[in-house]
Amino acid sequence: MSKSSVFLICFTVLAGGSLHAQSVGATFGQVVQLGGTPSDVVLDEGRGRLYLVNTSANRVDIYDYNEKVVAGSYGVGLQPLAAAISMDGAYLYVTNNGSSTLSIVDLDTGNTLETITLPARPEGVEVGADGRVLISTQGTGVGNTNNTLLVFDRSQLQQNQVQPVQFPPPPPTPTGAPTVQARILTTFRGKLKRTPDGRFIVGLSTINNNTQTILYLYEVFSATILKSRTVTGQSTVLSMSPDGSKFMAGFTLYDTQTLQALAQQTPNNMPFLFAGSFNTLQNVGGSAFTADGETLYSAFNAAPFAQPATRPQASTLLISDPRNLVVRLGIKIPESIVAQMVVTSDGANAFGLSESGMIYLPMSTLYDYPILQPETTQVFLAVDECNRGIARAAVRINNLGKGRLTFSVPNLGAALVAQVSSGVAPSQVTFVMEPGRSGVVRQAGTNLYTGTATNTGVGINVNLASLEAINIPNTIRIYMNYRNADQRGQIFPVPTTPNGADGLRDLVLDPLRPRLYIANAGFNRIEVFDTEKQRFLEPIPVGQLPRQMAIGTDSTTMFVANSGGESISIVDLDLGKVVGEVEFPPIPRAGNANITAPFTLAYGLSGLQFIMNNGTQWKVVGNQATLRPTSSIIPNTVPGPQSMLASPNYDFIMTLAGNGSGYLYNALIDSYTAQRQLFNNPIQSYYGTLAASADSSFFLANGLVLNSSLTVVGGVERPGTVQIGPPAGPNQPPTQTVVSGGERNIAAVASVDADTFVRLTTPVRQAINSVTRDDVRTTLERVNVRTRAESLLGVVPENPITSVFNTQRSNVPPRQMVVDSQGTAYALTISGLSVISTQVAGNNTKPGITGGARGVVNSQDGTANFRPGSFITVTGTNLARPATADTLPAPSVLGGSCLVFNDVALPLLQTSPNQISAQIPETLVRPGLNVVQVRSLATAQSSDPIVVTVQRPQ
Repeated sequence: MSKSSVFLICFTVLAGGSLHAQSVGATFGQVVQLGGTPSDVVLDEGRGRLYLVNTSANRVDIYDYNEKVVAGSYGVGLQPLAAAISMDGAYLYVTNNGSSTLSIVDLDTGNTLETITLPARPEGVEVGADGRVLISTQGTGVGNTNNTLLVFDRSQLQQNQVQPVQFPPPPPTPTGAPTVQARILTTFRGKLKRTPDGRFIVGLSTINNNTQTILYLYEVFSATILKSRTVTGQSTVLSMSPDGSKFMAGFTLYDTQTLQALAQQTPNNMPFLFAGSFNTLQNVGGSAFTADGETLYSAFNAAPFAQPATRPQASTLLISDPRNLVVRLGIKIPESIVAQMVVTSDGANAFGLSESGMIYLPMSTLYDYPILQPETTQVFLAVDECNRGIARAAVRINNLGKGRLTFSVPNLGAALVAQVSSGVAPSQVTFVMEPGRSGVVRQAGTNLYTGTATNTGVGINVNLASLEAINIPNTIRIYMNYRNADQRGQIFPVPTTPNGADGLRDLVLDPLRPRLYIANAGFNRIEVFDTEKQRFLEPIPVGQLPRQMAIGTDSTTMFVANSGGESISIVDLDLGKVVGEVEFPPIPRAGNANITAPFTLAYGLSGLQFIMNNGTQWKVVGNQATLRPTSSIIPNTVPGPQSMLASPNYDFIMTLAGNGSGYLYNALIDSYTAQRQLFNNPIQSYYGTLAASADSSFFLANGLVLNSSLTVVGGVERPGTVQIGPPAGPNQPPTQTVVSGGERNIAAVASVDADTFVRLTTPVRQAINSVTRDDVRTTLERVNVRTRAESLLGVVPENPITSVFNTQRSNVPPRQMVVDSQGTAYALTISGLSVISTQVAGNNTKPGITGGARGVVNSQDGTANFRPGSFITVTGTNLARPATADTLPAPSVLGGSCLVFNDVALPLLQTSPNQISAQIPETLVRPGLNVVQVRSLATAQSSDPIVVTVQRPQ
């Protein structure tokens, strides 16, 4: 064995790019220069070594990771590609592609015991629990699979030591599904990876002259392939979870037993801004699971596709949840990881094969270096009746690690101000929204303004910068809500991720518990909102990019379509957690493309029905996903984007295709029975919203009202121009109709009962600064299907998640609003959840303080004597919804209302329709006469003002 030294690039602060660095600023990790990328790496913890397969030099280098030196090498055959260590740690097996041999190295003596001749050129190698060696090869001919897999058994006679494994073809594309078109653009050699118990081996082999990639599950003791599927183009860089239940192949997460593609690493799951996306066709990079199964380390190529391929950009180490690949941290590393990663069982050390050799990542010391992180990823600023002045919110900026950490805040433009207490973390950034800021013309709603700054209803992403931080800080998303006194409803902000459009996608009511579930796609979870206590509970983690939900007929099981993988999560609503997954068949897929995943689903009397994003129709039988039979009513492949929604009594499902066709499914007979062309090109405005009445007597599709056979009975196909009528009298302005079907964009619809529904509408206008004659704000309207009567219920507090202008088309999920039995509407809006009463406001809903000033008393002695710091009780009628503060500091809005002293909102402890408990703050409220009001954001009403006296502090 020869000794050699290595050059280590330590943790550095880089002013710009260098030969191997792609990240700006400080990086984490050490580059071990080896003169090139090894073709494989094997971890030997018993000896503190890494075995690095050096293909060009026909050897395996030994790296002592305790001493951080190359400690020698083993000479092997020609062009070695892969290596594997026996489970007892005694032997290293190396496949030599150039010489068609298998080298066996005794690790205790350091000698090559023997070299076994193989009948085909080997690629991957792995050792099972029985000590037998599985070898994947290139096969012995073109267009066949002879000798694609071999088993080597040292216990047999020499002539019987190498035996072929039967390699049956994987299942073909099912009848009715589109044929998968895929070709290999990046060459990956066959690889094998065993489960930790050694009972199974997952393999990837390229066959048929490198035109097809096969993924398979091999059972060690029977030497049998249990299951396989075609995944042409899939990266063969493998890592296995510690329990053996799942594995990564390139940036795709698979289930071991079913071979389902569960998820793919995506920027949409990152809490920080990430430019571009991962390159599916040139998907180099690697991953490694930690021994406790709680973390996945990975890095993948984000360089744009090009031929020939450009230099990989995989210099961001992602620290993710291995269950659904949601990203927790992004760490900058000095060089791109382009292949296999390994991590020691104690989690202290990780290694990744890189462009010039290997990167050493001392994970046990990660938090010894500066890590910049804001304490929250969302800030909601509101100027409304509970805060008529300047809105402020402070965000603490932390250093999760050690060392000096300076940072800066980017220029946020004219509409938002950032004030920094210090540029050294820990620090605090205060975001300020001045309603009358010079040059900024704010429109009622959230993030709608023109002038020296313009925003059309998009979250403002604030990205902190630091040359010293080794991580990419989480993005702070800012929402500025500016509302008028007549806008009703309360906003409950919900954090979302900054990349892509995977925010809040769907919401479902659960009246039995009573709760509301919201699919938060970017964070791979279901938000749970308690509709009685009006607050969010602990979320439910599900699969990747949850898009739509459906509660089964048992009212306990909820199915979640995860659009990031072949995944439908089964959630037990009593337990509040995932208890299973729908099993998908191992159909062919393009491994170098995004996953064909569930896009929309609905539950009917005949079970769960869903459509994949390639338009194929499926149903669940037992727990197995099965292609639906062909139908004369609906095409086998439904044009996208598709929408599905079931009627409340589960008897019908309406399906809307992306080309404007509508289809009706009768769940009682498990068949589609009606089809209509509902929308014609050009399709405009919001598209995809659906609803159904409780008795299935009518359906809603965008702006149309349909009967039970999908015949149009009301509404219009697309919004139009608001009609202006003659003046009501002399010297009066022209009349205008604010509420009229077809004249406004319909962003969301929801059924109320068998006769009525509500809709969320926005004005039709060319641009954000266009003048309209109707209400420029988002409105909630009620429509009676039988009488055609339309009424304005109120102006809602903020705008939909997306805004449409001119003749734009905005494809949205089918369910953006629901209404409960109490008449409360819950709508997905730009910053989160808007809760809006559908009750007509009047004297019966107006807050009132009983007895005027006598209705405000000291909570301790019942007198009118109070001063700053005192707890007070207000009695009256229609004051607020029942609620109790469960955070500190106590909120100033609780139960949909606030209590103000001279326009200063007090901290509220408890609210109900007849009583409010609050505290007069030590500051802000001045002694002397104070005008007191209860202001309800929920109903956009205020109590009559009264005057009380606040005494001076003692």
